[in-house]
Amino acid sequence: MITFNNYTVMLLLISGLLVLVFDVKIYAKANMLKEKRGAFIVGWFNISLGVLSFLGYLVYERWFWK
Repeated sequence: MITFNNYTVMLLLISGLLVLVFDVKIYAKANMLKEKRGAFIVGWFNISLGVLSFLGYLVYERWFWK
C-alpha cells in the first residue's frame, strides 16, 4: 500500500512548529494581538492534526490492515 501519511505528518508538525516559533514572535513584537492569537491557534491546530493523523495511521495499520 502506497501512502503519503509520513509526509503529511511531517509537514503538519514542521509547519505548526514554524508558525509557533516565528509568526507568534513577530506578531507579539508588532503588538498585533489578534494575529498573534490566530497564529497560535493555527500552529497548535497543525501540530495536533499531525499527531492525530500519525496515531490514526498507527491504529489503522495495527488493527484494521491485516
